[in-house]
Amino acid sequence: MQGSKKKFEGANELNLDSYKTRLEVTPTELTLERIRDPQPNDQIVLKFTLKNESEKGSTLYFPTAQRCEAVIRDADGKVIYTWSEDYDFAQDAGYSYVNAGEHLNYQITIPYQALRGKIPAGPSIITASLVNYPQLRAEMPILIQP
Repeated sequence: MQGSKKKFEGANELNLDSYKTRLEVTPTELTLERIRDPQPNDQIVLKFTLKNESEKGSTLYFPTAQRCEAVIRDADGKVIYTWSEDYDFAQDAGYSYVNAGEHLNYQITIPYQALRGKIPAGPSIITASLVNYPQLRAEMPILIQP
């Protein structure tokens, strides 16, 4: 019994440096014209991957039902869009266990309509991060054409 308890506690030691993140964004170029007059299915799709590259599993704690966040910043670093502001999340805490070598995948969609009047022409940065673990994030540039 003692041996299994020790193994369980060791599995829950969280070494954030052992996690690697990746972000894929499509499309990477947008136009203000299309954002101002979007089609019903026009959206940015983010695929955020978190991989546990350690030799042991670990448990991630989330204070609500939200698991990840996406933020768009302009060239000056000013936040111009926060994905979670468009949603309500259940206030139920939760956990995700990630075995050694395994990964979690999250997909976020941002409708063009949500960006109308918020995003300027020029370069911007999209950041996806894990809620409650903001250091586990990935960024990718996008270009907003006039």
